[in-house]
Amino acid sequence: MKGSISRKNIFVECAASFRSPVTRMNILAQAKQSGQLIAIAHLLYDPEHKTLTNGGNEIALEPRNVALLEVLLSNVGEPTSIEQFIEQVWENQYISKNVVTNRISLLRNLLREHVPEIDSTKLIVTYPKRGYYIPNSHVQLVSSSRVNLDSDKQTSANHKLKLKPSKFAFWSSAFVITALLAAVTLVNTFFDVKVESKDQALYVPQVRLLLDQISSSRQSMQEDALKLKVLLLHAYSHSPYIHLANMRSPSYYLMSLSEHHHFPGSDAINDSDYKLTFNLIKDKEATDTLEVILYHSASARVAWRNLYSLEDNELVATVNELNSDLTEYFKLPTPILRIDQELKTSLTQLSEAEFDKLIEQNMSGAEISFYTRELLFSDQSSDVLRHWIDKVKQSTPTPSPELHMLLALLTYRSGEIEKSLQMLQREYVAEIPNNALILMLQANISRKKRNIEQYLSNYLKATAALTSSIPAKQVLAHYTSDNKQASCLGLWKDALSNIEYMQMPDSLLWQGVERFCAPIKTA
Repeated sequence: MKGSISRKNIFVECAASFRSPVTRMNILAQAKQSGQLIAIAHLLYDPEHKTLTNGGNEIALEPRNVALLEVLLSNVGEPTSIEQFIEQVWENQYISKNVVTNRISLLRNLLREHVPEIDSTKLIVTYPKRGYYIPNSHVQLVSSSRVNLDSDKQTSANHKLKLKPSKFAFWSSAFVITALLAAVTLVNTFFDVKVESKDQALYVPQVRLLLDQISSSRQSMQEDALKLKVLLLHAYSHSPYIHLANMRSPSYYLMSLSEHHHFPGSDAINDSDYKLTFNLIKDKEATDTLEVILYHSASARVAWRNLYSLEDNELVATVNELNSDLTEYFKLPTPILRIDQELKTSLTQLSEAEFDKLIEQNMSGAEISFYTRELLFSDQSSDVLRHWIDKVKQSTPTPSPELHMLLALLTYRSGEIEKSLQMLQREYVAEIPNNALILMLQANISRKKRNIEQYLSNYLKATAALTSSIPAKQVLAHYTSDNKQASCLGLWKDALSNIEYMQMPDSLLWQGVERFCAPIKTA
């Protein structure tokens, strides 16, 4: 039967999808040399103007997606690995492989939208363990003159059809209008469901954003600066479509919010597309103002700028307004996390007695994260730290990945190293962007278990992850050094140069770095 599919046919189709692609063809170079266009199914790519059109209508493409498409068109029929995409599109930046797969998914989604008759996974094929490619059968060179001729013929045909109205056309139009009205009603009725479905889509790429610093013109504004820092860091570290570049820096979990005007991990500039900077401006005669400037990280050019009034006790409203504006600017499918709770504490350093009282208070998620981080740098006793950890676990039984990491490090700081290392093996850690500090601690876990293969894997990942904050050439030179232990320690000293306490003799974390860098034969 025509509608039935035999089991044999399914296996044949599956086998065909994994068959070796045919000979590589650089159709992009051919098109540039001949001045022709490239047809991808019925879409047309113009390599001169870097535009993709569907029936004469241009399809919006981000620069990264254009670069991704051109790599595929340079290797038609031949799989391009994720590592090659990173090298050619991101110019050797050390980024997560998930960024590449998300971009491929986005490109497939665009093709699915404009070429619905062909499965998008057949237009961009996944070749297991080798990469992605466009098959020869779906691309060809097309002369621009032929495209113009076809367009003229279509216009002429459409014109002739318009000159012959009929009853059929009238009733067809009436039917279409009725259907459209019904569709509008249906969309309005089920709008929330549609949005929810879109929210769950996996193809939308994250915005790689770096929170830089909050500068204030007067000392009296330091309290507002700290509160803004707490609220902003909480919102952006908990938003699914924001890749917070700060979290890639090894210093991210090692910096106090109250002692620096920079955000933790603000040295991870190499991992961001955008950098967000804030200025608090004090005005004697008017309301205080928050200036927000968004820069392109690569060029340092201003991409977006806005001013916000800072009313008394309205910081949360200001942050939510800013986040709403940036959600619109980046066209995110879901809003940046909205802060629903006002800050209930003063966000100040507390004595042990005051801290005991604080533990009994109900606090917002932003405050819990703040105090958990600040305790890492306090002189509180191990008992106080453990009391706080128990309190947080009771109030937040399923913590966010970031809060889980802070609790793991606080457990480490309290002296319960074994328990901390166990926490680093939990599933939460897999959701954290690759961070050299976390990978270093995981490597030490593998080393202690005498799993040398896993230790070496994490050693390489941790060392490579240092490129988020120090030059890649410096990291590469480490592998040719005669004294790799000293070279390794030197990399970590440079990466953590703004963390003074880390390199003290009694620092537990620095002892972890020394263990990480020690030759295997001495383990």
